[in-house]
Amino acid sequence: MQSATDPEALAIDWAVHAQLGAVLAVVALSLAPLTILVARRIFPGRNVVFARWGFSHLLGVLVLGAALLSLSQVIWPTHSGSIDIQVELVRMAAVMAAMVALIARFAHQLDPESWRALGLWRGMHARAVATGLAAYVLSLPGIVGLGLMWPWLVRELGVEFKPQELMEGFRALPQERVALVLVFGIVVMPLFEEIVFRVFLQPLLVQNFSEKGGVLLTSALFAALHGESAFLPVFGLSVVLGAVMLRTQRLTAVWAVHALHNALVFAYLIAFARGDGLAAAPGVLGAG
Repeated sequence: MQSATDPEALAIDWAVHAQLGAVLAVVALSLAPLTILVARRIFPGRNVVFARWGFSHLLGVLVLGAALLSLSQVIWPTHSGSIDIQVELVRMAAVMAAMVALIARFAHQLDPESWRALGLWRGMHARAVATGLAAYVLSLPGIVGLGLMWPWLVRELGVEFKPQELMEGFRALPQERVALVLVFGIVVMPLFEEIVFRVFLQPLLVQNFSEKGGVLLTSALFAALHGESAFLPVFGLSVVLGAVMLRTQRLTAVWAVHALHNALVFAYLIAFARGDGLAAAPGVLGAG
């Protein structure tokens, strides 16, 4: 009899998870027309945004982020073989806050209505949030399905699958530090990431590579930033976020969806911190 830790048994488990994931992905695809219809019904009409900034401004934001990240590693180094999720979240939040400040400066300099360029249109925020949440709920089976399929796909490609470092770090986090990590992981980081990716990057790529191309490119970059262990489910989440941003042009909508997703990821980790099998399968949602 094969034990629960036997590699061959685990491989069979991942194959079963992948099959379930494929079913969920098909369900989400079948719900796509309904998702689009609901989004259009809740948020009729669509505002078109033209990016005033160019790739030189994007390069400036990236250089600033890379420089500050490197400097933070010198000041506050990460020890080999271990990761402190609180330190890493604070580090990334500080770096992204500086990037967001530069983006806001570009918007103020280049757009006479900079508040719109930053996704801060007046009115219809409740509708925008409702649109985002409805799209997310209808797409959630697909995101979970991609998360179940991804470990099997990685293993089939001959690559060792490892859970997200931040997710593993959360499992080992002392109880007294959980609250601060939840605030950063659910509220702060989703806001900064949505400004950088959906507000700043996506309009530039949409303008140069079409709507679908811009959303897909943005999603690929967003997923790559979160590591190979959660690439596919985070990519799926990002496609939903990109579509919601195209429809609503409201930062509040994508922030709400991103925050909800991360809240579900942390709830999942808290509930199944010591679980086995499907309940503890890494990458089912993927922290965005």
